[in-house]
Parts: sequence; C-alpha cells; structure tokens
Amino acid sequence: MQSEMKSASGGRNETTSVSGVEEKDREIWVEENRLYLGEDNILYISRVGDIDEKLAILFREKVLKLIDRQECKINFIVDLAMAGKEASEARKIFKEISENNKVEKISMIGLHPVARVLASFIMGISRNKNMRIFKTKEEALAWLKE
Repeated sequence: MQSEMKSASGGRNETTSVSGVEEKDREIWVEENRLYLGEDNILYISRVGDIDEKLAILFREKVLKLIDRQECKINFIVDLAMAGKEASEARKIFKEISENNKVEKISMIGLHPVARVLASFIMGISRNKNMRIFKTKEEALAWLKE
C-alpha cells in the first residue's frame, strides 16, 4: 500500500510506504516532520505534532542515518513552532540524539510555550551543553557558525 508525502517543494507528488517515511539523499520526511541536511552541514529539523516512542525511534534512526554519512560534526536547527507533546520515552530518545558524538551544537527556534517546555527539558537533562534557544533562524545560524 502506498501513501502520498510532501516533496521538498511542498507538493504531494511523491509516494512512500505506509510507514510514513520518504527519503532522498539529504532529506527525509518522517510523517509531517522534515529532516534536511544542508550543504552547510547543518541538519534542519522541522517538528510537527505529537511524538510518541515509536515515532521517536524512527526519528532517531533517520537522524543518525543522515549524520553518520558525514565525516565532520553536525550542527542542528530544530524548528519547534509546530511541535506538539512528547512522550517521556521520546524525550529520552531525543536526549540520546543530542549526546551523539557527531552532534556539535543544537539551536532551537519557533518556541511557543509548549515547545519552550520541551526544549528546556531536553537542555536540562542532556550532557550536551551546546544548546541554545533563539527567536529567529538568523540568530540561530549566526550562533552555529561561530
């Protein structure tokens, strides 16, 4: 069975399996969540909706697939403007991702009150202290490129 997923241009012209994952060389969609590894070696993540443990495991698998291809450390920009609730198991998985030895800095943007709580929780429990919250993508990019 096939289902349609958004392409990079935002259209719904590409198909993927029922699992809700679409993969390209530098871009992976996990349901409505987009992971894109830019030419600048920044992993751009757009989070959408609630995340349960099963989805977080799939997310981890796809993030690691993208960053493991790179020889250098990777910085992240995580857009949480459309993020929903995270199951406690999902928070533990995101903590593991943040502590991966290929991850250098993590910046978070788009923080409505729920997303701010999510970001603060991950920042508080992670050993990676190179995490910051920014109001704009431009501020986040400037910090990542320091």
